[in-house]
Amino acid sequence: MTAPDSLRRRLILGAGAWVLLALAAGGLVLGHAFADSAEQAFCRRLDTHLRALLAQVETAEDGRITVGRPVGEPRFEQPYSGWYWQVSDDAEVKARSRSLWDSALPVVVAAEPGAVHVRRETGPRGQILEVMERDLLLGDDNRRLHVAVAADRAEVDAEIGRFRLLLALSLGGLGLGLLAAVVVQVGYGLKPLRRLEGELDQLTRGAPRLGGAYPREIAPLVEAMNRVLDHDERLIRHARNHLGNLAHALKTPLAVLRAESGGAPATDTQIERIARLIDLHLARAGSDSSSARAMGRRIPLAPLLADLAAALRKVHAGRRLDIAVTCPPEADFAGEADDLAEMVGNLMDNACKWAGTRVQVSAGPGLIRVEDDGPGLSPEQAEAAAGRGIRLDESVPGSGLGLAIVADLAALGGLSLSFGRSEWGGLAVSLAEKIPPS
Repeated sequence: MTAPDSLRRRLILGAGAWVLLALAAGGLVLGHAFADSAEQAFCRRLDTHLRALLAQVETAEDGRITVGRPVGEPRFEQPYSGWYWQVSDDAEVKARSRSLWDSALPVVVAAEPGAVHVRRETGPRGQILEVMERDLLLGDDNRRLHVAVAADRAEVDAEIGRFRLLLALSLGGLGLGLLAAVVVQVGYGLKPLRRLEGELDQLTRGAPRLGGAYPREIAPLVEAMNRVLDHDERLIRHARNHLGNLAHALKTPLAVLRAESGGAPATDTQIERIARLIDLHLARAGSDSSSARAMGRRIPLAPLLADLAAALRKVHAGRRLDIAVTCPPEADFAGEADDLAEMVGNLMDNACKWAGTRVQVSAGPGLIRVEDDGPGLSPEQAEAAAGRGIRLDESVPGSGLGLAIVADLAALGGLSLSFGRSEWGGLAVSLAEKIPPS
């Protein structure tokens, strides 16, 4: 079975995917827009130089082609600078920039005179040149001249590359910032759910209902859960009252049956069994109401154990039992005070009934251990002793419900009940919190 998905992860991944897609699309659009703009600016510069060159082309009286004055770009004067111009006819080059030195640009005749043609060529030093050229007709004889201006594309390509790198770094930083903002926003948005989780945990620790103000999206859920809690509380209260009333109603008929049985052993045994079951359910009816609140409270153990030991010394005064209690002042236990007193009291009373001379009660944070020097129990007997009204020795007075009540209350309170052997060979019973206190 696959692990349940995380709502937080789904929100972050969903928002992160949209952020990355938006930034990627924006980066592509901006990159193409800048590249187009840079290309157009580059072509405009070439066109400006071409027009200036065309304006300077003249025909001398002897028919020679001259350029009136240098075109205003210093790199046209630097050898192999990447910026070149050239004027030629069908036969030879008539004029060229100093940057061409003794090289020449390939000539391509335009489709018609006056039309501007743009192409790419390999330059004298292997550069990729952007060539802008135009043919014009001079003189009465319509002499055809080819005028070309060329520039190294490395300049514009480098400019586009720098912009794309800067754009990638900028969008990458922006993306990381947006993703961090998404994480913070998702955490902030889910904060009410974490608070709701805490309040749900408090329900197991004694809180009666969910409280506090919640956003409108969560408030209906909280209200519905509170209605369910109220409904369950009413059902539990009704069932508990009904069970208590039923058990009390059965006591009078049982008393009549006991009086009319005439001491018949079989009848008395069955009546006693019914009485034990009634006592057990009466005890459960009183414990169910507090079990849901038991985990939320910390009960100091020292005064509770001292009071129980004092009461049992009086009950068993004729046997001169040594009932010793070892409990540090700071020791406490999770539970409802009445339930805890019921459980520990039953354990101590059971130990006193079976002990030879001594009962030892030890306690610490989240742990209570009751030991005696009696005959002890085997694992099978210990499991049976926690059953409903089972008595291992009918000669010992009692209903046989003590350990059963303790087991029920421990289960309702989320506690651990274990049986072992004491250092004197008797029974040792430990009552502990399943999650130790912090």
